[in-house]
Amino acid sequence: MKKIAVSLMMGVIITLAGGTAWGDADVSLVMNGSFENDGEIDPVTTEDVPQYWCDVDIPTSKFGGKVDTIWSTYGNYSLTLYSKAGSTFVDGDMVSVSQEVYLTDANKVIFDIELSGTHSAFPWTSDKFSAVLQVDGNDVWDSNGQVPDENGEYTIEVNDVNDTGLHTLSLAMRANNSGMYITKYLVRWDFVKFDAHCGGFGYLWEDLNLDCNVDMLDLEMLAEQWLAEDPNEEYDLFQDGIVNLRDFAFFADSWVCNTSWENRQDDNCFEMELPAGDLNNDGIVNLRDFAILARDWMKEGNCIRSDIDHSGIADYDDLYRVADEWLLISWLSRLQ
Repeated sequence: MKKIAVSLMMGVIITLAGGTAWGDADVSLVMNGSFENDGEIDPVTTEDVPQYWCDVDIPTSKFGGKVDTIWSTYGNYSLTLYSKAGSTFVDGDMVSVSQEVYLTDANKVIFDIELSGTHSAFPWTSDKFSAVLQVDGNDVWDSNGQVPDENGEYTIEVNDVNDTGLHTLSLAMRANNSGMYITKYLVRWDFVKFDAHCGGFGYLWEDLNLDCNVDMLDLEMLAEQWLAEDPNEEYDLFQDGIVNLRDFAFFADSWVCNTSWENRQDDNCFEMELPAGDLNNDGIVNLRDFAILARDWMKEGNCIRSDIDHSGIADYDDLYRVADEWLLISWLSRLQ
């Protein structure tokens, strides 16, 4: 039955997409900033990339990249960029992974990082390499001379960009001198986010008053809507058309780790998952997302927005995912 509905819907959307230019939302987000979406990737290549980090520049004769569990600060995985032992480098040689982001309301980039060598006799040295964070190819942070805050995080100021266009955020490792190095040097990145909403986590659905805390104030708001039928969607946490014990259970289930965004360090709370079918990040899976899928239909490559299953092509598997999440709402809907 779902296949029939999807086929009919696709025909309608192709018609809509042919005459309508759906724009993408301009919510400032780093997608998959903890590198949890794909499990281990070793090596990272132009064909096998972390989801959303689809622009990969790895000169394989000198550098490598992988997603693994050797080190992480939240969740299980992190991204490692490394130099290959025995390679000869030229000053300025670089390896990077990038994704397109909006910076409309982002003031800072926040991330965790570890710099290391592979032998105690050859520890990390800034004379040889730097970790670099770039926006649109311009350095906004370089590891030389930088220190983390009391939480072990780096917080980098970026100027407000008030346009609504996409920008390129890059995590990189760069050679500082020319020469041949006999050991490997590594840069591990984790928990990359913007500070735009609740420290980069995003609003929780249970955060009814949007103060970045789930507390008694939100519980009071939920209680005021008790047994209300056809409530405003933000109160119907269970999304069944009424505020009742199911909504309270939904609310209570996340109370412990989500009381404040600063406490979201539990494995189940570290990153706010979004519906995969919300292709334009507007907080709901709807006709706009189907239109984007129609625009991308059967396109191949690493940076196809509609390639939800990360297969390298926007096809029926991605269409079924959008249909399965039809009208699913996320916290992004509150920002529109």
